[in-house]
Amino acid sequence: MRKRDFRPVIIAACLTAVMLLVPVRDKRPERELPPQDTLYCIAPSELHIDLVLKEAEDLGVFIVAEKGEAVLDSLLTGRIDLAVVSDTMPLPHGVIASRPFLQETVWVLRDTETEALRKINDWMSEISATSAYKNLEKGKLDRLIAISRYDSVIQKHARNIGWDWRLIAAVIYNESRFHNEANSGKGAQGLMQILSSKYTAEEMSDPDRNLEIGTQYLKKLDRMLSKKIKDTHERLKFVLASYNFGEGKIQRLMDQAKQQGLDPARWDDVSSLLPEGHHTVSYVEKVLDTYRDYSRLYPANRP
Repeated sequence: MRKRDFRPVIIAACLTAVMLLVPVRDKRPERELPPQDTLYCIAPSELHIDLVLKEAEDLGVFIVAEKGEAVLDSLLTGRIDLAVVSDTMPLPHGVIASRPFLQETVWVLRDTETEALRKINDWMSEISATSAYKNLEKGKLDRLIAISRYDSVIQKHARNIGWDWRLIAAVIYNESRFHNEANSGKGAQGLMQILSSKYTAEEMSDPDRNLEIGTQYLKKLDRMLSKKIKDTHERLKFVLASYNFGEGKIQRLMDQAKQQGLDPARWDDVSSLLPEGHHTVSYVEKVLDTYRDYSRLYPANRP
């Protein structure tokens, strides 16, 4: 299976990202060069790029999509396949750019991809003539209808624990980017990155079972913390922190906060005891940010 066969899929990914234009929140260091059957795209928004492309998995293609400032050197070296940049950015030799597109951007490819560029420009011409494009230029976003290929199973398990399905989806996005085959260096597996010796590898790799295990654990954490934290919004932060860092560690931090005269039921107080830049503080913020994005862009009730 040749990489170039899936170039239109990558183009579709970046189109969606550019049209949404969610503000950039952070920069990530460049990853190691992906495997040959992996395609890498950088665009202004990390939200939704991979979410629209789950059907590509059926073709045996793994999509890695990152938001951030496009590094054109990475395009030239083959580290990424397509970059979306301002149409005023100076371009080096060895790359080619599309016509100016949404909100003064261009898509940049290696200069060997002339056929891909032709398809991009044809697509841009067609889209630019639509009323939807004019609304996008004005900053009006239509609500979307899908987050991932696992929406229906996420909704089922969200109902079982009484949570908004978009919040569960936000947890999954930040755990695995909806890649069911994801494995962490510590042995966490699947969509919700379950780390436990109680379950078999088959259970972990089954999306339905993985979601059942993960959501029931969230329910357990919420029930346990409800005895000490009455405010539901504050409790959610502690639930997410416990899911990421471990319930025992968070409980010890709460005890420590109480001993120091801080409010053990207020996440800002408790998290202040963690080292600056601790991954759990960032994790809680990112899940809640993703949830806010999903709540804005996706309907709460799905057929």
